[in-house]
Amino acid sequence: MAEVQESFLSKVSDAIKTGTVGQEVRRSAQWFQDKIKGLKGGLRNQFSSTNAAKFYREAETKVNPNLLKRRAELGDLFCYYYNPKYRATLPYYDMFPMIMLIGAEKDTFLGINFHYLRPKWRAVLLDRVSAKLGSGLPRWSKLRQIRQIAPTIKRYRFDHIMRRVIPIEENEQEIAIFLPTERFKKSAKAKVWADSERKFG
Repeated sequence: MAEVQESFLSKVSDAIKTGTVGQEVRRSAQWFQDKIKGLKGGLRNQFSSTNAAKFYREAETKVNPNLLKRRAELGDLFCYYYNPKYRATLPYYDMFPMIMLIGAEKDTFLGINFHYLRPKWRAVLLDRVSAKLGSGLPRWSKLRQIRQIAPTIKRYRFDHIMRRVIPIEENEQEIAIFLPTERFKKSAKAKVWADSERKFG
């Protein structure tokens, strides 16, 4: 039987597991950056060189967007190529969103796109969203209390997803949100992140 090749996320996740990490430390991207520095050279280089195209190409699991529409659960994390319907009028947009699903309707769905925050705030947001969710489903009445969340809430159309969708396993979410896979069009990521920080509640 052929050996099953580990996914890139699994390799990184296994490599940085060095014991229990306190909640306060986990909220900072510095925790993750320190762990990355401790990776072996090849794996560290693979992480730093990852982009949307490479991550998509090497992902082991990809699902049909229709499957996402029918079976996705609130709180799940996904990434995919996306072509906005009103891209001509948007000041900028992310062509490769990484979203946590928080709502879905017949033709559209609502998600937290972590790419709209710089890495240190992604860590804080994921931690606070997870704390609000507990073992329950995402409720806007709770999530709206998180000050970093407003600029990340985006609505997407199922029929504007390009190609297949990559589901992110729950135990890999903390790794995935740091991957440099954002693909902003019409603006540099530094400007997007600065704009987002001005919108913090």
